Amino acid sequence: MSRNGSAPSAVIPGPDDLAISQVSKMFGSGEDRVVALDNASLTIERGQFVTVIGPSGCGKTTLLRIVAGLLSVDAGDVSIFGESVSHAIEAKHIGFVPQSPALLPWRTVIDNVRLPLAVNKKANSDPDRVQLDPAQILASLGLERVLHRRPAELSGGMQQRVAIARAFVFDPPILLMDEPFAAVDELTRETLRHELLSIWQTNKKTVLFVTHSIAEAIALSDVVVIMSSNPGKIQKIVPVDLPRPRAETVESTAAFHELEQEVRTEIRSRWEKK
Repeated sequence: MSRNGSAPSAVIPGPDDLAISQVSKMFGSGEDRVVALDNASLTIERGQFVTVIGPSGCGKTTLLRIVAGLLSVDAGDVSIFGESVSHAIEAKHIGFVPQSPALLPWRTVIDNVRLPLAVNKKANSDPDRVQLDPAQILASLGLERVLHRRPAELSGGMQQRVAIARAFVFDPPILLMDEPFAAVDELTRETLRHELLSIWQTNKKTVLFVTHSIAEAIALSDVVVIMSSNPGKIQKIVPVDLPRPRAETVESTAAFHELEQEVRTEIRSRWEKK
């Protein structure tokens, strides 16, 4: 992936890649038709943390939901480590964290995290499937003291931690995250992203993350994908050449601010052309 081009370079995906190839998606018909995605192509290597950023309506969430198998494509194709999206879903290879935690209010914290194990009994009984201990996942997110509380007893940040823990329970190789910290305050958001970064640096899952925050995108990612709207297109791919592991202090460095300015300038350039 090159920083100089305004579009992704032509990369032939391999069996260890998440490959989005010339994907287009439209909603509505006739005069009401909206092109949510137009010929989007992106190759993500196994273990990369890739963030998609851009203005509202640029197709970020649509792209994520297509990879998750929640939306079909009108053109193009998606493959996940050499297999179809439907096969990846069946094999529980995808973990999804939505904008809202979507926790069941009558279940305790640990029972919400155990829920995928209960509703996916076929995968649960597979002797080759790796499963993580829900209590250990919750402890890694600082929730060991609230295992038996219900969602209404938790702060917004705690609820989002539970949602992240639930996505990890089948130890999926792919983690899709749709603005998971959007509903919490800025200080909680900073804490959550550093917790997520710490967990990712331990297991190096392949992550496709959607955000509106430029600082968040740079702090977390190996690659930032900038999208533009009307129609939704991949505008530019920016490699984040900051050393790992990353401490909180990385956000005060000159290299971080330089990348932040590059991404901001690129996003603004599209607004100015409209």
